[in-house]
Amino acid sequence: MTFCQSASMLHPIQAIIRFSRIVILLMGITVSVRAADNALDLSPLEKALKAQKNIRSISAEFIQTRALKTLKSPLSIKGRFWFEAPNKFRWELGVPAKSIIIGSHHGLTIIQPSKKKAEKIDLTHSAFAKNAPQFLRMMEMGTSFTVENFQKEMQIVSLKNLGPNYRLEVLPKNPEAAKSLSALFLDFDLSSGHWIAFEIVTKEGSSMRTEFQNVQMNGDLDSAIFEYDLSGYRIDEESR
Repeated sequence: MTFCQSASMLHPIQAIIRFSRIVILLMGITVSVRAADNALDLSPLEKALKAQKNIRSISAEFIQTRALKTLKSPLSIKGRFWFEAPNKFRWELGVPAKSIIIGSHHGLTIIQPSKKKAEKIDLTHSAFAKNAPQFLRMMEMGTSFTVENFQKEMQIVSLKNLGPNYRLEVLPKNPEAAKSLSALFLDFDLSSGHWIAFEIVTKEGSSMRTEFQNVQMNGDLDSAIFEYDLSGYRIDEESR
């Protein structure tokens, strides 16, 4: 699995969907779409989406746990995440950061500080645009992101009550993002709508779960968070 695991965020649940799309595409993972239960009560999801409409910034810590069939025990790593509306984000994996991803709708900069290496990906012209048109459309939805729009992008498999929280199981409708996944889970708080955890499970039996902690919304973020001095770095450009 790669550390290239983030996408720009407009609202928490949308953010996870876009984040999962980039994870799946960069990892080369793809999923068989199962039929959704049309009788599902989606009112909790609708309430959560409505609760997110006034979010202008997010900062959070997380623990990411990867369980691979080749490993005897799971591997865990800590990280940090920031988002500022409408589409700026920064994702750091490791403390100190082993991998940093800074980006927006138009592009990503993937940084490996220990190797003094960075890669810039133009999302408007790269393979993402060719292979994930749904992903790019989602990035344009903004505050119009509704349950109806959600269902255009994702097949809803189940929605379960976990006490004060809910667990949503979905699969992407994009065929290129849906060939090898067994499940994609999103855990969210009903009252605030913010995400609690995100998990990918592959058909080969591997999984990656990201659990968010100390989530703060609508705080003032330093603009420097979304910048990085690449002086002395080797920079690869991808714009195909």
